[in-house]
Amino acid sequence: MNMLMCTDGSRCAAEALRLGAQIAREACDQVTLLGVIESPEEEHRVVRMLERTSNALCEDVPHIETLIRRGQAAEEILKEAEENTYDLVVAGSRGRRGFARFLLGSTAARLARYCPSPVLIVKGTRRRIEKILVYTGNAEAGERTAEMAGRIAALTGASVTVLHVMSQLPLCPEADMTDLECSSEVLLLSDAPEGQHLRKVLQILERLSVQGEAKVRHGLVIDEILAEARDGDYDLIVTRAHVASGLQRFMLTDTTEQIVLGSDRPVLVVR
Repeated sequence: MNMLMCTDGSRCAAEALRLGAQIAREACDQVTLLGVIESPEEEHRVVRMLERTSNALCEDVPHIETLIRRGQAAEEILKEAEENTYDLVVAGSRGRRGFARFLLGSTAARLARYCPSPVLIVKGTRRRIEKILVYTGNAEAGERTAEMAGRIAALTGASVTVLHVMSQLPLCPEADMTDLECSSEVLLLSDAPEGQHLRKVLQILERLSVQGEAKVRHGLVIDEILAEARDGDYDLIVTRAHVASGLQRFMLTDTTEQIVLGSDRPVLVVR
């Protein structure tokens, strides 16, 4: 695995480097440490953070490269991710407030929306990744999301809960509307598209030797994902990128962005 780990010298970035290092020690042949300096007074703090992280990883990761970019954090991270290919990008959530956020947007939201690689946005403080919550969405994209979650779980020894939210519409028009009220146990035994999807996802986790279970909640998608994350005290939420295109981009709420902004714990966005 080739990982990009990013810091702008902030406390959130320090947490991102710490959590990213846990994954890097288990899986990475190469790590690129990217420091983004937004103002001159931050330079010393950024450089020190990069040095400490490099020293902490040098015995476990064969190839470590350190880069410095100057500019706005989200823009410089996106440039690096676009210019080179990474299996995983790790960054802290450093949301802006007020007029600055209106002009530049949240770093976390911009990365979730535009980063070409899977991106782990670290929020809060989680000492280890032991419980992972996966929201799969629709079938094909959900399977890719589950596979990425399974790979992280296999590296960290975490268990995985696959969440399916029955809110308004089934996966296809032909599905029985009564299935929308099913529990996970009933759904897994049914021929409903949602049941078939959940079985495929659990099979993916089983192939990766990861302990997995399915769970169904009923309600509004974003509300139920965030509620399950809190109720189950998960260490990581994994979801796919849900970005609308064309005119819908201006009319619809970006589900992924709302999960990232509403979560108080790390979120991995998979493409």
